[in-house]
Amino acid sequence: MHNAIAIVIVLLIFLNGATDACTSIAAAVCSGAISMRRAAILCGICNAVGGVCGVLFFGGIGESVLSATDFGDAGNIGVLATLGASVLFALGAWIAALPTSESHGILSAAAGASAALGGGDSVLRVLLPAVLWMSLCVLAGAAAGTVVPLLIPRTSRESTVHRWQILSAAASSLLHGVQDLSKFCAFLALSGFARADHPVVIGIAALVMGMGALCGGRRMTDAVGDDLAPLRPRTALAADIACDTALLLLSAVGIPASTTHTKTAAVAACAIISPDGFIRKRQFFRCILAWVITFPACAALGYLLAGGLYAVL
Repeated sequence: MHNAIAIVIVLLIFLNGATDACTSIAAAVCSGAISMRRAAILCGICNAVGGVCGVLFFGGIGESVLSATDFGDAGNIGVLATLGASVLFALGAWIAALPTSESHGILSAAAGASAALGGGDSVLRVLLPAVLWMSLCVLAGAAAGTVVPLLIPRTSRESTVHRWQILSAAASSLLHGVQDLSKFCAFLALSGFARADHPVVIGIAALVMGMGALCGGRRMTDAVGDDLAPLRPRTALAADIACDTALLLLSAVGIPASTTHTKTAAVAACAIISPDGFIRKRQFFRCILAWVITFPACAALGYLLAGGLYAVL
């Protein structure tokens, strides 16, 4: 069982790097501040560093995730079902170019697995925190995206803005690593496979996430960039700073956050209040639809996998 859990979680960490992590560089790439290739390298390095920092210094994130699970006496089956459901959904979202969040997916899958293993009463215990945390991500991103653009001087030179964009994209990538690697290592610890703060575990997980980010396709970057709103350098910088601010605050208080949700909300808010900006409604509603679908789809997959594994094992 432990070997299966390790394999599945490695797949999930890689997919997370290849999909969710790419949203952290979307604004900088789509506004022309940095090439996709260089951004992917920057993203991979910063995600790995952020992952190490998250496990070592932001342990409250992983603890919050584990406190919202209830797998009864079948802990390892619940972990495997949760991670397996998250992998299947993440792969499907990547194929469909839907900007979904593995954080969102893993919490929803845990709710389904908890229903199958811990009883129906456990569903609300898992699902309510997930809904609250994801809602906070969207609200924080939108709120910061409304305020931050007002603080950036309109007279800033484009070359200066581009330099700040690269730094801000690096910060977004680092904070993505802080958030997501903590959750994955927490599930490894729950399974009894290894301690969440074991140096080898942290190093391998950070490396896999970085490799996934390096292999991330342009489709997810465009989904939260050009496809959602035409981003000029100043608007893109505002969106990155807004996302970074929101993620840092959420991480500091130990709230599991979604980089995708936060960045999408920040980009939309910055584009709306920009004098010459706008959002593409079709893509915006595709993002909303993807987030709404995540809950029932991942919960159903988690429930089916947990029930099936419990029957077989």
